[in-house]
Amino acid sequence: MKTGIITGCSRGIGLATVDLLTDNDNIKVIGTSTSGNCSISKSNFDCFQLNLSESESINEFVNIIGNIKIDFLLNNAGVLIENWNESLINLDYLRQTFNVNLFGTIELSEKLIPKFNKNGQIVNVTSDWGSFSEKNFDEFQPHYKMSKSALNMYTKLLAKRLENRNIIVSSFDPGWTQTDMGGNDATRKPTEVANDIKKLLNRVPESGNFWHQGKIREW
Repeated sequence: MKTGIITGCSRGIGLATVDLLTDNDNIKVIGTSTSGNCSISKSNFDCFQLNLSESESINEFVNIIGNIKIDFLLNNAGVLIENWNESLINLDYLRQTFNVNLFGTIELSEKLIPKFNKNGQIVNVTSDWGSFSEKNFDEFQPHYKMSKSALNMYTKLLAKRLENRNIIVSSFDPGWTQTDMGGNDATRKPTEVANDIKKLLNRVPESGNFWHQGKIREW
């Protein structure tokens, strides 16, 4: 049985991915949400409370799962605080965004790396908005974009560091998705993105790449 961790599983992409992966009885998923709740109830799924902006919460989660060995980590949890049409830097928003999307995600990943089985996978959910090749680049959503760009660099650095341990590290661009963050006008459904994630976890991709809809995309 494979065991994996998915953060931010109470809604959107995280919820859809948990639901899809746990259809397979040979996969055990440990999910997290800020409340510790999730609407999914299956024998091969457990959900725990985790606030990525607090080191104490991260430590508590790591202690709760104990000595369990994991095969994959999907760093899905993230926040977008600013209005979509805002371009000015708000340092309070910047700190809040980086605390979750970058610092908390990195802290959790680093503390879970010793628990990985050989040939494990770490997938960081980032965004086209965090890329330098975005075709429709504009000045809006600066806090979110900077946090995801930095997370992409962490992907590349971690992939190099973990080469000798055969742990594959990838960034994943879900595209514009119908979530609380993406809105109802988005072109993709969470179930479509969940299928992309499942396919990525089922293959043995080259480490250190940025994936979108089954293909390597530009950074």
